[in-house]
Amino acid sequence: MDVCIKGIDEQKWKRFKSQSAREGVNMGEFFSKLVEEYEKNKPKSNWNAILSRPKTLKGIISREELDTIRSDFREHFKMRGK
Repeated sequence: MDVCIKGIDEQKWKRFKSQSAREGVNMGEFFSKLVEEYEKNKPKSNWNAILSRPKTLKGIISREELDTIRSDFREHFKMRGK
């Protein structure tokens, strides 16, 4: 398939072409290889960073609001082992 990509920096395009030549593959194959490597190495999602971040609620809700949420939760939902 022939594709036109707009807005590519000329120097980056030249680097892409020369790297493709150094790899000994045509530009289409080199592009496919780059996409496959990106997909293999990209983070799965941002959720791990979001959920593992310490004190994610700091500055969003006050300590009193958090305590109210906890007590309301405990009051309305039976906790296992409690």
